[in-house]
Amino acid sequence: VYVGLPNNVLFAIPPTHYMQEGAKLGVYASRIYFDTDDDMGSVLGSNSKMGYDILFNMDAARIGFAVSDCDYLKVVKAAEADTAKEAAGADEPSIGAAASAEGSDA
Repeated sequence: VYVGLPNNVLFAIPPTHYMQEGAKLGVYASRIYFDTDDDMGSVLGSNSKMGYDILFNMDAARIGFAVSDCDYLKVVKAAEADTAKEAAGADEPSIGAAASAEGSDA
């Protein structure tokens, strides 16, 4: 953060959001990529945005970040557990599936 600019923000990306374990245990790969062509710029992918609510204000050419209370990894793990239960023939969904069913119009 540059203190000379009062509207600066710190956009912290924890390693769990940009490092991915490979098929070989103990080997990790970075999921942050920087384009060396200055005309193209770089992209912050969805993995870097986990844990944030993001507002894109195209009219004002601004972007806003706020810490999110959504636990993405918990949702993914619940979905995986539901898939495993369905494969095993279980009928009760996990908390993640029950929450998503409550939010649907079906």
